[in-house]
Amino acid sequence: MITENIILLIGIMLVAGSIMGRITHSLRITAIVGYIVAGIILGPAFHLVELSPHTMKMIVSFTLALVAFIIGGTFTADFLKNAGKSTWMIICSESFGAFILVAIGVYLVTHNMIVALILASLAPASAPAGTMAALHDCKARGPLSTTATAVVGLDDATSILIFAVTLALVEVMLGSSPSVSTTIIRPLMDVGGAIILGILIGVIFAYLAKIIRGRESMLILSLTSILICAGLAEFLDVSLILACMFLGATFINFVPSVGKTSFEIIEDILPPIYIIFFIVAGLQLRPDLLIVMGAIGIIYIICRTFGLMGGAYIGSIVGRAEPVIQKYLGFTILSQAGVAIGLACMVAGELSAYGDAGVKLGSMAITIITATSVVFEIIGPIGVRYAVGRAGEGG
Repeated sequence: MITENIILLIGIMLVAGSIMGRITHSLRITAIVGYIVAGIILGPAFHLVELSPHTMKMIVSFTLALVAFIIGGTFTADFLKNAGKSTWMIICSESFGAFILVAIGVYLVTHNMIVALILASLAPASAPAGTMAALHDCKARGPLSTTATAVVGLDDATSILIFAVTLALVEVMLGSSPSVSTTIIRPLMDVGGAIILGILIGVIFAYLAKIIRGRESMLILSLTSILICAGLAEFLDVSLILACMFLGATFINFVPSVGKTSFEIIEDILPPIYIIFFIVAGLQLRPDLLIVMGAIGIIYIICRTFGLMGGAYIGSIVGRAEPVIQKYLGFTILSQAGVAIGLACMVAGELSAYGDAGVKLGSMAITIITATSVVFEIIGPIGVRYAVGRAGEGG
């Protein structure tokens, strides 16, 4: 087993991930599934690679910081204005629909409120890349496709907010004798502190961005701002992913032209980081827990599916969306991968401070979310193709 040579480990992970990604892509399954499978082969299956918890936490935190920054970069003033009331109604409805149904379903099976809240907080997160790739393959054009693109592009922000509040609440519940005031104040401080931190760092670096020139300088500035924001978030014990999301949103709105270049540069360096990130998720998957927790995983899949579809249907009716959106939008938003897996890894990192109980909860979250993400990455594109075909928007 290779454990100490980090440079060699990264090389092996990139090669294995690239090969498995190409294999799954050739089978019309997203490459993400291939990366996860590569991690399972290297780790739980054959024990060829092992990373220290500290190294895995660093990889997860860095990747999530980059992803959150890019998500924040989509929130331009024009985009938020053009999204419309109907889209926001759908996003809120489907996000909370998934959260509530998963919380109820998992609690009825486990009778454990903490487990129910953890999995519920991960349920709303979607995988925009999977949905948009399927829409592109179908050459889809029309109101359904446009709305689906907007919803999956924005609902990760709602997911991150829900997750940040819920994780803070779970940490309070795991502490000794949590008071009512602590239960309310801690989540608010976590979320509020992260938002303020992201905006402050964003304003400072937006000003610096106005006086620099060249892509190399912009790359250095962008990475510096992300790393400082993420590092301060961890130091201050506030939500890293929420802080970096607001950093990105502040950056793009204060310096739109420079900000666009910054996001393009960060997106260019993401592919190898994504491969390593998903392999790390596969390395942490626990087959022994998967067998024991199979029932919870099935409940999670069922409740998340019905929560998203039911929430999208209710939201589109309340928001007075077109009938084709009311009928078929729910089929287009089922994909789940990167953000959810990253948040599950963050759960493991944060809760490890609470002893064996926290470690077990973290392992449970990673195992269930990684395994169910494989399922959702397979059925998600199928749902998109079905909806586009029924809506008559295929090219």
